[in-house]
Amino acid sequence: MAKNKLNKKICFVLDSPIDDLSGASLRLYYEYINYFLKFNKVLVIYFDFDIKKKKWPTKITPKNLEIIKLKKKTHLVPNKFSLINNLDKKDEIKNIVKSRMVDIIIAFDIVSASQVTKCSNVEKFVWLGDLRFRTNFYNFIYSTKENFTNLKYFFYNFVQNYLLKKFYLRVLTYFDKIIVSSYSSVFIIKKLGFKSRFLPYPWPEKFQKVTQKLKKYPEYLFFGNLSGLGSRSSIIELFYKIYPKLKKELGANKFKVKIGGINYEKSFLKKINLENFPEIEFCGFIKKLEKVAENCIAVIFPGDVPIGNRCRLISCLSAKILVIAHKSSTLGNPALVDQKTALIADNPDQFVKKMIYAFKNNLICEKIKCNGRDIYEKLYLPSSAGKLLRDFINE
Repeated sequence: MAKNKLNKKICFVLDSPIDDLSGASLRLYYEYINYFLKFNKVLVIYFDFDIKKKKWPTKITPKNLEIIKLKKKTHLVPNKFSLINNLDKKDEIKNIVKSRMVDIIIAFDIVSASQVTKCSNVEKFVWLGDLRFRTNFYNFIYSTKENFTNLKYFFYNFVQNYLLKKFYLRVLTYFDKIIVSSYSSVFIIKKLGFKSRFLPYPWPEKFQKVTQKLKKYPEYLFFGNLSGLGSRSSIIELFYKIYPKLKKELGANKFKVKIGGINYEKSFLKKINLENFPEIEFCGFIKKLEKVAENCIAVIFPGDVPIGNRCRLISCLSAKILVIAHKSSTLGNPALVDQKTALIADNPDQFVKKMIYAFKNNLICEKIKCNGRDIYEKLYLPSSAGKLLRDFINE
């Protein structure tokens, strides 16, 4: 009698160790694995440059969990007119999977996926984060916006993205099912000739629920990895398109925008003279973000880059913090719906109107925040998102 899929042994393959949960991808990998440990025997294979084996994040490693570390090498890294591809653990993983009698493989993202292509007689699933050829392209676009001389790298970028796309085409043919973390990726993957399914991913409640304090003048908050693609786009939009319009509408010193986050030294924000923008305050890394958020009308995300799912916005939904975002955010996360779970704008003029609307319509925005919390519980709460993947595997 065939085993029910939910009782089978599952192997998760990761391109990094999960000892440090500060990174978004590693955090959601951990949440997925933690969920499946309730039902299955789990094997985790990860790659690491460090020769020392990393510990599982919890004090006690679950009895139904086995962890295997393999030596990591640089892989799928753009380099002028080529890609650096040095990792080759296909045969080793094939032997491990066979000896451990694995039934299902879930490869987290494309590098891990490329290393399980020789595994046979197992069901293979691949979970894809942001598509590398899209991320590489938009990083080039925003680096050019920040410094026009970077246009000289156009041909490098063009060839790199062609090679990255070919890599995806070659690897994805080996998988039974493809899962994407960003809704917009469904259509990109379809253009490559593959069917995929968007699934909301598990995201923990990182902030306590926030109760907003009423203020005489509106304050807004922007936070995140300041050198990341979403922040690069947001900073340009905020300072050069939204700020002048907001200042014209509300008046000088009649509003405040607070910015917090990591990687300031690597960000475009460092190149901006904040003395020219007195209503914008850089707060550095904000340890207790809830304390700042409770004094703000909303968290804003004006970035118009059309990739990504925006973990920071999911954190806001969970904490009942109002989100004001550019329409591009809905391409990755369809749970963001204007006037229902968030306030969504299509351009800088609309964005400013939404910011002012949030300040003047507190009761309506309270309802929006409650709806946002509900959709978080339904889709992104780890137990909910884990079940969605579990059901998908069992189809």
